[in-house]
Amino acid sequence: MSYGHGCHDKDDEKKNGSKAVTLLLRLATLGLSLSSSVIMATASACIIVQINGVRATVTYKNFPPFVYHVGFNIATAVLESASIYLNLSYGGGGDDDDDCGDSGKKNKLAGILLIVFDVAALALSYTATGSVFAAVSAYGPQLRSCSAAGRFCQQVNLSKTLSLATSVSVGLSSVTKDVSLPFSVWPATSSDDDC
Repeated sequence: MSYGHGCHDKDDEKKNGSKAVTLLLRLATLGLSLSSSVIMATASACIIVQINGVRATVTYKNFPPFVYHVGFNIATAVLESASIYLNLSYGGGGDDDDDCGDSGKKNKLAGILLIVFDVAALALSYTATGSVFAAVSAYGPQLRSCSAAGRFCQQVNLSKTLSLATSVSVGLSSVTKDVSLPFSVWPATSSDDDC
C-alpha cells in the first residue's frame, strides 16, 4: 500500500547508486585537479648553470603550457565544486518527473547547469592534460637537463599523471550520472519534502 505525499509515491523511488558513484567521481576529480595544479605550481627546484656561469632557476612559469595546465586544472576544480553543490542540493537535476512547480524548475535548471559544467570541465581537463603531455614532448631536452636536480622533473611527471587521472575521472563522472545503477547508498529523499 502506497501513501503518496505531494507529487511522488514511495513506490516510484528509484535506486540512487549512480548519484553516489557520480559524487565520488566528482570528489576525486576535484582532488586530482587541485593536486595536479599545486604540484605543477610548486615545481621550481631546477637550477641550471649556463655556459657563461650564470645560474638560472627554472620554474613552471618558464614553460607556457605548464602555466595553462595550472590554470585549466584550477578552472576544472571550480567547475567540479559547483557540480558537487548542484548534485547535493538539487539531486543532480536529472529527474524528469519533478514538474512540481518552482522546485521542478530549479531541478531542471540544475540539470542544465550540470550538463554545461560537465562539458566545460571535460574540455578544460583534456586541454590541461594535452598541454602538459605536449610540453613534456616539446621541451624534453630542457626538462631532461633538470634531471640532475631531479625534483623538477619528478613534479612535472607526477602532475602529468594526476592530470591524466583527472581527465579519466571527469569523463567517467559525466557518463555515470546518466547510467542507472541498481543499488542505493544513502536513503532516498523523503516524499514529505517534495512539492
